[in-house]
Amino acid sequence: MDALLGKHNVNAVRKALETLPKEIDGTYDEAMDRIGRQNKDDRELARQVLSWISFARRLLSVNELQHALAAMPGMTEMDYDNIIDGDILTSVCAGLVIIEDGIIRLVRK
Repeated sequence: MDALLGKHNVNAVRKALETLPKEIDGTYDEAMDRIGRQNKDDRELARQVLSWISFARRLLSVNELQHALAAMPGMTEMDYDNIIDGDILTSVCAGLVIIEDGIIRLVRK
């Protein structure tokens, strides 16, 4: 669906709909391609977000993930300037991640 966001008229939306993947695997491949085309920092952030969400033993709140990502080796106190906005965390993941009721999770359970 992210492929439709930048379309400003009906014809552009129709053309985009014609090129959407027909299978779910194609949709995931397309999202991963979009992640791969981002700048290095956004790609790395997407990789970290997807890793934390995928390997966590339970669902994570946005706040928990933000703090996990802000933590750096050797830190003794949290640097709140390292906290990344939740909208950025979902944005870099190209539609694979959503936030619902304060929980950040994969779009498909």
